[in-house]
Amino acid sequence: MLKLPIRVKLLLVCFLLLIIPLVSLGIVTYEVADHESTELVKDSLRNNVRLAGTTLYALDEMVQNGSMPLEEAQETLRVKLLGERGEDGTRPITDRFDMGEHGYFFVLDAQGVLLGHPTREGDSLWDEQSKGDYYIRNMVEAAQQGGGFVNYDFALPGTDELATKVTYAELYPEWGWIIAAGSYLQDFKGGQRNILEAMLLTLGICLAVGIVGLLLFAFHISRPVMRMAQRAERIAEGDLTGEPIKVKNRDETGKLAQSFNHLIDNLRELAGNQTLSANALAAAAGNLNHTIVETKEAVNQTSASISEVAGNNQTQATSLEETSRAMEEMAGGIQRIATTSSAAFESSTVTLQEAENGNTLIQRSSGQMTAVSETVGTLSGVVRQLGERSQQIGDIAGAISDISKQTNLLALNASIEAARAGEHGKGFAVVAEEIRKLAVRAGTSSGQVAELIESIRGDIEDTVQSMHQGEREVAEGVSSIRETGEAFARILEATRSVVGQVEEASAAAEQMSASAEQISASLQEMERLSSGTAGAAQAVASAAGEQRAAMENITDSANSLTGMSDNMRELATRFKL
Repeated sequence: MLKLPIRVKLLLVCFLLLIIPLVSLGIVTYEVADHESTELVKDSLRNNVRLAGTTLYALDEMVQNGSMPLEEAQETLRVKLLGERGEDGTRPITDRFDMGEHGYFFVLDAQGVLLGHPTREGDSLWDEQSKGDYYIRNMVEAAQQGGGFVNYDFALPGTDELATKVTYAELYPEWGWIIAAGSYLQDFKGGQRNILEAMLLTLGICLAVGIVGLLLFAFHISRPVMRMAQRAERIAEGDLTGEPIKVKNRDETGKLAQSFNHLIDNLRELAGNQTLSANALAAAAGNLNHTIVETKEAVNQTSASISEVAGNNQTQATSLEETSRAMEEMAGGIQRIATTSSAAFESSTVTLQEAENGNTLIQRSSGQMTAVSETVGTLSGVVRQLGERSQQIGDIAGAISDISKQTNLLALNASIEAARAGEHGKGFAVVAEEIRKLAVRAGTSSGQVAELIESIRGDIEDTVQSMHQGEREVAEGVSSIRETGEAFARILEATRSVVGQVEEASAAAEQMSASAEQISASLQEMERLSSGTAGAAQAVASAAGEQRAAMENITDSANSLTGMSDNMRELATRFKL
């Protein structure tokens, strides 16, 4: 992972940040919708059973008053819950109750005998099992304990196909009846399937758009950095050739590329000037060596002339005059060397200043990247506050849902009272039914609002994670700029080394110029002495000895200058212009 390019790292991290929240959101949304749907089915079944129980109480009251026989009251309740019994012993499944396409009421006693059923009325289900469980026994036990739910597999009406069924049962001891209402879960799964398909479609679209955006962003960030890294490797190997790096970015990356190009131009100019200065210095050193050889020959001739007799003063004076002219030529050559060295030193100083400016710009870019990191952290805090506000809205939606449930229950009680009132309560029953519908709609709307709030909260959490990842990526950018700054520092150190060598060469040239002036003064003094008497010949011989020693010093300086020029030429050849 550490050796992967920065473009690949960006793609991997951003892709994970995109796919993980989307998949998690889809799974959680589907599971929540499935759970809420099941709970709604259970609430509907419980309410329907209790509504049937209310009707049973009303009919039982009529039985107790003697206005209706018990058998007639029981059959009346069967008809209300299921329908009239046909000649074949079956009853239709009424659609007056919302229990799904295949849901229906049925009645049984404590021994598991069906007292009311669409197709199996009179049968005993006491010993029937579903996946090893005696579901009827469990149902009777739950009803005797105040009511409860039982899940089991049962055949769909009119077919032999088994399907998962959830049933709610309550015991009404007035008649010894257990009234149960059951629905098949598959009748209520259409909404969940639609949600799953919508989530999968949304996931695919988000992935496609996100991958395209991630590719563009990764190339936008990594391409300029890769170009500069490749060019820096070539510069480290001494290759200064190639076109300038072209970057369209107008941010810190673009400024860095411009400074990098400017640095390459300055290094190319420095290497070229150093080559020219080294060649000029080598040529001047060659001329100096040639002049020194001639001067040594002249000094030897002078010594020979001094050893002859004072009568050869005229010849000696002539030789000294030639030596003086040669030394003047040598002094001129040394002066040209000093001038060339000074020019090379000035060029090196300018290049050093440009390198320092580039290093300063790198430090400024690092500070700007740090400021960007702080801004991203501030945005992350704002997003967290949005998450807290969405939680408060979700609490309000939950309160509305609770109110709608209470209103639904009140409407149900009102319907019961209207049923008891008989003909006089019909108008009140209509109003109660409308109130119940409004309560159901309010509950459904509040549930949708809660789901929307939960989705928004998930998006906000994803945004917070993305902001954290953004902070990490900005930190990597700061690290990259810091590494580039270190590379600039190494280049700056190399430039300072070159400037130091050029400065040493200039100092050596100035020293040689001073030595040449001393030799010229000595030759003039010898020429003056040669016009004296023969006694001055000894002084001239002494001066010639001093001149020979000075020439040895000049020879050493010339050799040192030649070595410096070779070093400068070798350094210059490391760069490919």
